[in-house]
Amino acid sequence: MKLPEAKHYDLEAALRKIEDTAAALLNIPPTYVGPLGTKVPDIAWYVFAAIKKTRSLSHAFCLLIREKNSLAATALIRLQLDTALRISGLSLVDDLENAGAKLMNDESFRKLKSRDGKWLTDAILHENLDKHYPGLSYAYKATSSYVHLSASHIKPGLVERPGSSKLFFHMNATDDAKPYESFVDVIDWFDQATELTAIMIEDFMRFRYVRQYGEPQRNTAPTTSNA
Repeated sequence: MKLPEAKHYDLEAALRKIEDTAAALLNIPPTYVGPLGTKVPDIAWYVFAAIKKTRSLSHAFCLLIREKNSLAATALIRLQLDTALRISGLSLVDDLENAGAKLMNDESFRKLKSRDGKWLTDAILHENLDKHYPGLSYAYKATSSYVHLSASHIKPGLVERPGSSKLFFHMNATDDAKPYESFVDVIDWFDQATELTAIMIEDFMRFRYVRQYGEPQRNTAPTTSNA
């Protein structure tokens, strides 16, 4: 009996999905803020920064995966989640004007308070979002170990060699010996983190920003008649 062939993993399709999600974020400023040259409140600059960071991390992640630098790529999942947490946290703030002013003056996000008086620490942010996206707190904690030096940086370097019962530790920057299929989980986690961040940004702009600052003004130049 002939066994079915294993399905080939389409790395480029998976990475293009991430790149497409990041590219679509460029539609948010003109949709919810207005055309180029529109005067914007402080909080909008924070959202613009979130868009740039999300796109930059997505670009870096795809480059790292293509080069098989999975250790550095995994740390970017945590950084992507960080943006999702902070944008979602803005929906918990009562005074956006005050929050925007503080953030523009480089104050820590944890110095902001929610409507019920809680400091918006990372723990509060991920626990709150985990209520709507179960598993987020687990992903946040798991990927944090790749940001701070930990055992997570040891295990990927352990390798076996034929004919030896000992484990060896390789210090190469990349995992050249591993097939791209071994990075599927890392790519999937980053893809989900990027989609979540994009959702948080658009939801904030659509439901909170527009409610406070109104619909953007559109350029309505009169049309010229050919008659």
